Amino acid sequence: MILVCLVFSVLYINVFVPFNINRWFSDSGFIQFLRLSSYGLVVSLVLLFTQFPLRKLFKVKAFSIKSYALWLLIEILLISLVYIFLYGNPVGNFSNDFIFSLKYTLLGILLPYLFSLFIIYYKNQRAEIRTLKDQLGSPVKKEMLVFKDEYDRIKFSLRTQDVLFLESTDNYITVYYLAEEKIQRKLLRNSLKRVEEMLAKNRIVRCHRSFIVNWNQIEMVQLNGKRLQLKLSHYDKIIPVSEKYSPLFLDLLSQQEVI
Repeated sequence: MILVCLVFSVLYINVFVPFNINRWFSDSGFIQFLRLSSYGLVVSLVLLFTQFPLRKLFKVKAFSIKSYALWLLIEILLISLVYIFLYGNPVGNFSNDFIFSLKYTLLGILLPYLFSLFIIYYKNQRAEIRTLKDQLGSPVKKEMLVFKDEYDRIKFSLRTQDVLFLESTDNYITVYYLAEEKIQRKLLRNSLKRVEEMLAKNRIVRCHRSFIVNWNQIEMVQLNGKRLQLKLSHYDKIIPVSEKYSPLFLDLLSQQEVI
């Protein structure tokens, strides 16, 4: 993220010179290039500080959406302050200079920051798909699946081969499974994300934000328009596959014998 912000900022500022930034000082040529590039360098140095020593100091290993928004605000404030002390006059009208610096910092950092986050998101998506493929390629290690509630208390267990799929509804999960050749259901108070982690390496995989399916229970994968759909054994309704997980199931189709 830091490297992308540095390269993107330096190129963007020097090529497009936003906010008439080339007229802020009476310089030109190589000196102007160095000055304009230094704005991007400041961003990268502040991010280097906040993403490594500062996160280590506050023991921040992972972000929620709210905490990440707060952290981003802290980074923008720090960048604005550094700009004032390097390029402004902190002894003079500090409040006006700070508002001015904050406005242009926010506008200037928006593009490189979003661009770098997009790259990180794309890499994480590919890594998650690779992890799912590795799980599907490994042998099932557990005969029984143990289901726990949100307080980590064991509620029930089922044979792996009997589980069809899990469906999320609000704060509850409905577990569909086979018993005496009939579909049964059990209700579990938990999030689908936590249950997904519990079921790792059992070929119980995510296909949608609301569904987790047993890979071994899939009878058919079909493309309907631009959407993939799953048909499970013993179950008549179609399970959707979201765009995020489509590459995994498309890869399954590509490995099958073409008729």
